[in-house]
Amino acid sequence: MSDAIEPKQEQPRSVVLDFDGTVTESDLLDRIALEFGDPAVYQEVEDGLHEGRLPLREVIVREFVPVTAPLEEVVDWVLDEAQVRAGFAGFVRGAQTAGWDVHVVSSGFEELIEPVLEREGVEVELHANRVDARAHGWRVEWRYPDDCEECGESCKRSLLPAGEVVYVGDGYSDRCAALASDRVFATAGLALYLTEQGKPFEPFTDFHALSETLVA
Repeated sequence: MSDAIEPKQEQPRSVVLDFDGTVTESDLLDRIALEFGDPAVYQEVEDGLHEGRLPLREVIVREFVPVTAPLEEVVDWVLDEAQVRAGFAGFVRGAQTAGWDVHVVSSGFEELIEPVLEREGVEVELHANRVDARAHGWRVEWRYPDDCEECGESCKRSLLPAGEVVYVGDGYSDRCAALASDRVFATAGLALYLTEQGKPFEPFTDFHALSETLVA
């Protein structure tokens, strides 16, 4: 009988990035809803979200019903307008080389995120919703699981990978996943929320700083 000891399996390590307002400098989903949709509808449902009257899923669905532009037109606009935070592509490559799995998890749409990732020359695992860009109003194809037992939303928490998770985000849709992660880098509204919740986090400004912390 062998007394050989099985080698210890290394725990997976993942960096999970939000897209709008995290990978990108601004929230493109909001800007598209304002640019191509109805600003009055946008304001009404955003107020409902932040006042606790509407869930995130309903907010995004309703914001895109007034959008009737062809998908190709919106993709072109996104590629013209999308500015990624400094150091993004270098961070992704460096993290992957160092053994991190890099995921982008977004409440936005694959059809609008993938062209930006391709432009930047990065390959990551992408989890996002899809959209049917109908001429009489865009229909959101929501791809997240049913309401989370923790927050009551159709949120990102259930999509967090196993093992050590570093989460990087900025907004409302990142809250529950950030609370469940081992280490968090946050900015804007997410930073304020985590402060209120007493959840430790590190400020996020750009990917150069993140590289120095996680990859160097």
